[in-house]
This record gives sequence, C-alpha cells and structure tokens, in this order.
Amino acid sequence: MPELPEVETVKNIINPLIKGKTIDYIDIFYDRLIQSNLNEFKEKLINQTITEVTRYGKFLFIHLTSSYVIITHLRMEGKFRFNIDKSLARIKHTSLIFYFKDGSALSFDDTRKFGLMYLTDENNYKNVPMIKKLGVEANKVNISDMPSLYKKFNRKKPIKELLLDQTILCGIGNIYADEICYLSNINPFTPGNLLNTKNIDDIVKNAKITLEKAIQAGGSTIHSFHPSEGVDGKFQEELLCYGRVNQICPKCGTKFHKEFIGGRGTTFCPNCQVNPLLEKAIGITGPIGSGKSTLLNHFKEEGYIVYSCDELIHNLYKEEIHRRNISRILSINFDIENKEITKKARQIMIFDTSKKEAVENYIYPILEKELIKIVKENDSPVIEAPTLFKAHIEYLFKVILVIDISQLQQEKNLLNRKDDVASSKKFNHDFYYPKDLTKIRLVKATGEFESFFKNADEAIKSI
Repeated sequence: MPELPEVETVKNIINPLIKGKTIDYIDIFYDRLIQSNLNEFKEKLINQTITEVTRYGKFLFIHLTSSYVIITHLRMEGKFRFNIDKSLARIKHTSLIFYFKDGSALSFDDTRKFGLMYLTDENNYKNVPMIKKLGVEANKVNISDMPSLYKKFNRKKPIKELLLDQTILCGIGNIYADEICYLSNINPFTPGNLLNTKNIDDIVKNAKITLEKAIQAGGSTIHSFHPSEGVDGKFQEELLCYGRVNQICPKCGTKFHKEFIGGRGTTFCPNCQVNPLLEKAIGITGPIGSGKSTLLNHFKEEGYIVYSCDELIHNLYKEEIHRRNISRILSINFDIENKEITKKARQIMIFDTSKKEAVENYIYPILEKELIKIVKENDSPVIEAPTLFKAHIEYLFKVILVIDISQLQQEKNLLNRKDDVASSKKFNHDFYYPKDLTKIRLVKATGEFESFFKNADEAIKSI
C-alpha cells in the first residue's frame, strides 16, 4: 500500500496536470469506489473546476469550485493516470474517469478494487470520520504533540502495530515502519508500554528523517506500486531494512530476519533490534577445551535449567532431512552416530573452510529456532553455545559468560580429554567475541574448579 511519501509524490504529479481543469462528465465503472451518494457524485461535479490537490497522511483531497472536495484513498493498488487524449482513458482495470472539457481525462485504475472516493465540501471534509480520527502526520510532529504520543504509545501492542495505527501517527505503512524501527534500534515486537520516552523520541525523529528522504526521492516503487504511468520512485534503492530478509545487516553482520506482526511481513535485525521479551538466557561460550561443559554442569547442579548447543545440534543431525543435507554439503554419507564418519566430516571442514561455512549456514538458523523455543518456554535457562557469536544469537542472552583461558591450560584440557590438540585448535581457530558488548562477563579458567565456579557465580550476580 502506498504510504505518505508515495501519496505525496502522486499529489505532486497530478496537481499541475489537472489544476484548472473543468469536469465535462464522469464515467464510473465500479460503483463501490464511491463511498458517498453515487448519484450526487455524478451530478454535482459536472462543470466544476479543480482548484487544488492536497494531502493528509495517505489521503488525497481534490478541491473544486462550489466548495466541493473529493476525498480519495489509493489503498492497495489504486493509481491515477492522466491522458491528453480522452480516447485512451479506459484500460482493463479502470474504475472511474473524469473527462475534462479540453478533451483530456483523469482515470483511476485499481486492480484490487480497494480504493475509495467520497464527495463532501470544504466545511466538512476534515470532520468526515475517516479523516477526523487520523493522528498527527508522522513527518510533522511538534514538541507539543509529544506528551500525547507518549500516552498513545503506552500500550501492550507491538510497536510495529502502533506505528501502523493511523490514529496515533498518520502516514506510516509497512515499508517505513520497518525502516523507522531499524534506525531507532527498536525491535518491532517490543510492546509499546516497554518503551521509554527516549525510544519514542527516536521513533519520531527517524520517522521525520525517513519520510522526508523518501519524499525527496519520489517514494518507493515496490512490487505493483508506481506513482504514475512510467514513473518510478527511487527510495527503494535506499531502504536499509525492508525486504532484505537473509541479507547482511550493515551495522553488525547478522542476517535480517522476517516474521509477521498482525499479518504484515516484518524485517528486522535481531541483534541491532533486541526483543526484550527474548533476552532471557544466560550464555556460556569460549574456545574449544575451555571448560564450557564443566561450567554448564555446575549450573545444572545449582538448579538451573541447562541446554547444550552441541547436544541440540547432535540431535538435529540424527533427523533424516538434516543428515541428507549435511551429506550433500560434505559429499559423504554423513552419520553423526558413526565416530569414524564424524571424524572424517570434521577433517573435511578443517581443510575446506567453504564446506564448514556451508554446514554452519545450514544448521545455525535451525538451531536458532530451537533456542528461541527454549527461551520462550523457560525463565533464565543456561545455554552452552560454542559458536554463539558466529551464529549471531547474542540477542537471546541477558548475560554471556566468555571463558578466558590461557593457551597452556587449553592444551592441557584438550590432552586430558584425549583430543588431538593441533586439529582441535585448527577446527576452532575462528572463535572470537566482541569485546565492546556490555552483556559479556569474562570468567577466568585457572584449572581449579572451585575458583572457576566462583568466578562464574560472581559474574551472574548482577542479574
């Protein structure tokens, strides 16, 4: 559905084309387009001259002599089309044609037939219910509007739904709601009542910036919407978030996710836009042989609900669909229960990093879905995740324990569990953690369990 910038672009295109034109007669091919009295619409507009086209939110207003005003909404796929030669005015999906006395015509084409027109007058058009209920335009919010907006956003609905509510802020649709949330670093699922005033200030600021940029670019041409015949907007080339599912977030390197809110496809970066309802787990990570499983068992003994990503992945690999796909990637008959084949698979990934990356790109999103279920069903589960940062699942954790271990102690641990030190370290050479992430707590592994566990317990006291 065209949003405020697209409707503004339509207004700017048709206003100079039809301003000053006098209506000779009207053909209506789809009666339900007219939401006011149909006969009055046909009769009262004859010999009236268009004086101006204006806009509020997603609505257009065609002002005419004798104080008449036509309220119109393009809805999903409505388009105005101007023709100098009226003989070209009707095409397959034309719902209405205004014929002008100079031989030109303005057509309204609508494939989906959701558009509307309503005849009223200058004294009453702002009080027609569909207009009167509209909130302040999202690109024209003043300081005086903010106290009211703070109250209107203080609801349990997801912020994405509230941004689409035209009675709160007018003119934002699906495209720009995604962009505004992304620029504001706010997850679209966040309930409005969990936002503070700074969050709402950021939303308002970024709404203004985004909509004004889009207006300057002529709006966004997405799927079936074009502002006029042969005219395309350019702002879709500048969209940072909308429609970029599975592409890489330019801020953090995480893949954009797509989910549905109120039936609307919603694109977001889960790490730049953390969902406070999912940020619940305690994470354990560290390089290979650092003691992650040992620490997980400690928390299990302390009464925490614990999960191991290694075990989760192991169980996923048992499923036939995943076994077949991993076999295809590695070009072997993969079987996670066969130690020799598992060892061979590991060697393949050590010496061919592209295959390792392909396996990770396949299994990480599946693991992520499993972890989301766990986090939704449990309060403060402890999850051991060796590739936590590489899988970009930081957003699921309120605190992440990163085990800090010396090379000497790491090699000692690997030898104690009879691992090949060289191949193990090569397989895990790409472990890293972002040192500027505030939820990280370093836990020193000294080789002595008592001090190791004490360090971990101290690290989570803050939560």
